[in-house]
Amino acid sequence: MSDTPVRPLEKGYDGAASMAPFTESELWRFFHESPHATSKHLLTLYSLAIGINAQSIVELGLGVTTRALRLAATKTGGILSSCDCDIQRFSHLQQQADQHWRLFLGSSEKFLSSLPGPFDLVLHDAAHDYYQVKMDLDLIMPRMRTFGIICVHDVQQTDLALPMLAAIRDATRSWQVSATVVPFNAGLAIIRIEKGQHPALTARGGYLPDGRMDTVLRPFPCALASETDAGAKSSLAYWVRWKLRRLLFGWR
Repeated sequence: MSDTPVRPLEKGYDGAASMAPFTESELWRFFHESPHATSKHLLTLYSLAIGINAQSIVELGLGVTTRALRLAATKTGGILSSCDCDIQRFSHLQQQADQHWRLFLGSSEKFLSSLPGPFDLVLHDAAHDYYQVKMDLDLIMPRMRTFGIICVHDVQQTDLALPMLAAIRDATRSWQVSATVVPFNAGLAIIRIEKGQHPALTARGGYLPDGRMDTVLRPFPCALASETDAGAKSSLAYWVRWKLRRLLFGWR
């Protein structure tokens, strides 16, 4: 972890004064100590961006997540494009933009329509009504890479959950996606695009002893292995090994 001094946390801090990228030590501290609704999602978002080596990161709604995603962008060499409609509150932040961060102040429709895509990772934490969220997602979905990820905050929030979930349901109805919900800090939906209109992300991971990558991206739910020759051969090999283990070790 970085030894850079950590700026003090303030109760109720909303990041309006600065959106400078977190240092690694600040990210860790905010995760543990900040009272904000997104604080416990900071490491999740940072990990997703780093793990998929996100080059195009899109954020709707400025906050402490901006600082975490800016740090991630400096690590991946990508660009975070952020949008917020509160021009008066955040106009001073435009001078903080750099090669890894672009800031648009205005409506999400104009912002999303201006971005060429494709997108690797998107965080939606802006409007929370059904119609605006669905409109935003309708603009985002065609720009997502296959296996790209969309995160939507507040899907378990007391007063907002039902319209948020309905918007996600209806916006993804005609797309192949898989999804789960992180059930704390107002809830974070994580939606993976199983088949998008742009080339798939490149898998990242460790390496097996023979030099092969330990990660290969496949749609979920997986197609039956027997549908391809390679899948059938792989399934047969696993079946034979399973049978041998049972014979050798007496498994029943």
